[in-house]
Amino acid sequence: MSKRSNRKVVTKGGRVLRFLREQAKLSLREAANQSGVSMSLLAHLEQGRASIHNYHVEKLTNSYGCTVQTYQMFESGKVELPQDLRLECLEIIRAMSLEQLRTVYPVLESLKQRN
Repeated sequence: MSKRSNRKVVTKGGRVLRFLREQAKLSLREAANQSGVSMSLLAHLEQGRASIHNYHVEKLTNSYGCTVQTYQMFESGKVELPQDLRLECLEIIRAMSLEQLRTVYPVLESLKQRN
């Protein structure tokens, strides 16, 4: 049974799928069209709102021009997934409430002015 949720909990597998898609220079729409996985399901897989199954990995890695083994190397931690710190910070910010953003905004603004 597939786990579908409104709660976003980005998994390592989801980060790997997104990384591989981005390395293939594919948008969500292009990846969905090439793989046969719907765009909404692909977004859910990458964002941790749906469980990733082997058949998803097979379809997606094939359309990304890589192998299931490549996915497994990154997902298992045998090969470290390159970090995109800016992207990870944006994900944190997107998850914040308006009140939290009001608290953080002055700090971010002060850091921006230092550059």
